[in-house]
Amino acid sequence: MIQLRAVTKKYKNNYALKNINLDIMSGEFVFVTGASGAGKSTLMKMLYKEETPTSGTVLIGGINIANLPSDKVPNLRRCMGIVFQDYKLLPNMSVYDNIAYVIRTLGMSTKEISMRVMGALKVVGLLDKMKSKPNELSGGEQQRVSIARAIVNGPPLLIADEPTGNLDPNNSLEIMQILDQINQRGITVIVSTHDRTMVDYFRKRVLTLDNGEIIRDVQAGTYE
Repeated sequence: MIQLRAVTKKYKNNYALKNINLDIMSGEFVFVTGASGAGKSTLMKMLYKEETPTSGTVLIGGINIANLPSDKVPNLRRCMGIVFQDYKLLPNMSVYDNIAYVIRTLGMSTKEISMRVMGALKVVGLLDKMKSKPNELSGGEQQRVSIARAIVNGPPLLIADEPTGNLDPNNSLEIMQILDQINQRGITVIVSTHDRTMVDYFRKRVLTLDNGEIIRDVQAGTYE
């Protein structure tokens, strides 16, 4: 599904990524680890076209998104779900409307939108919070809403950039369990994280970045 070939990203005199070669197959769950500044966020941003490589190719589904025109980026992102550390929920909208917002532009009927939103809320265990506003939820609940929003369109790929960075251990475990359940439905899940405990607990494929390079790639791995 995902292929990076000789991907380099340079900012002035600094390299964020150096000659990255990577294959991620459909249905995999991959943790991306490494110290701050190692290149994790840059790599994740490459996948949803927030960043463009200085050189190299980024193939998703056989399409080189490195050369994708800006007017095609929204279509790319409709084919993936993206979860951020800071949730990025719309504060004046209900939980239901935050999730429905993503798919209301796609020409779906009200019934289809409702079915999809309710299904996504069921996955994250928040059916009883559908009328709440984000400020009425805990941090863990807000992140679960952002996951529901990310999967409401049924994407084949879910990208989560430090999804537990603002959460306590119990909420972190709940979030990772939800991502694991989503992966078990056949969705490819890529998670960047500093959370050593979660990586060690779930024993998925682990990529470790250091100074912009992949220095470790192990199946059923631990943080180190």
